[in-house]
Amino acid sequence: MSFDSEVKKVIQEQAPLRADIMPADVHIMDWSEENEELEAIREEIKDDINNIDFKNGYFDALEKEGFKHSGPGSYLISPIKEGNWSSDNYCDCTAVVAIGRDAETGKEISFLTHQDPAYFVDGGAEKTEKFSQELSASLKELEARSEKGTIEVLLLGGNYNINAEGKKGDYQHRHYKESIKKLEQIVQDSLGFNPKVLAGPNNNVGSETIVTVETQKRKVWIERNKQRVEFDESFQASKLDDEEKKWLAVDRKK
Repeated sequence: MSFDSEVKKVIQEQAPLRADIMPADVHIMDWSEENEELEAIREEIKDDINNIDFKNGYFDALEKEGFKHSGPGSYLISPIKEGNWSSDNYCDCTAVVAIGRDAETGKEISFLTHQDPAYFVDGGAEKTEKFSQELSASLKELEARSEKGTIEVLLLGGNYNINAEGKKGDYQHRHYKESIKKLEQIVQDSLGFNPKVLAGPNNNVGSETIVTVETQKRKVWIERNKQRVEFDESFQASKLDDEEKKWLAVDRKK
């Protein structure tokens, strides 16, 4: 039975977090800003596998450390750990951040992904299925290891600007929306709730986003060029169509 054909669960609109679990905090920073806390995290993991290099990484070495992938240009799914994570070069690519509280240690645990829509959206049924199965397995592993009511799943990254269609390298206007909808489906089928888009897409097509995760603080840092506030707002993935109307209104004024 394929992943897409599984019987759908009753889907909760958002992650069913316990009252004592504060949802992840997001800090969106412009490139020109400096922050001592963020710089300390970078220094801590700069030579570590927790600094995920999707563009130039040695995938075979990462696999030995527990990463899942299907070769360069496909996806990277980190192992589930207590430490911090960071990855750059999120242009058309999207990220999944999944956080829970370890049932044995009482500490927060998380994983971070980096996936290219050229692979998991446009790569054909076999590639889409493989990515779906791999991500689903990580989500279910996190669920099995975590205390009930402590898991949340956050989506980030991607580019979106209707005025840039066909002008910037491999950018395609549809990729962001199709990526989010595919990731939403995988989370729904795996955990039974809708993920949250922690911040909207990068409206400055051609520039990258950097994602850094402070696992124990449930804090996510997003670095990218400053843009209109409409693209920085968080929303439930199920409300993507409503958010898109706001973005289209902004882009058409340009």
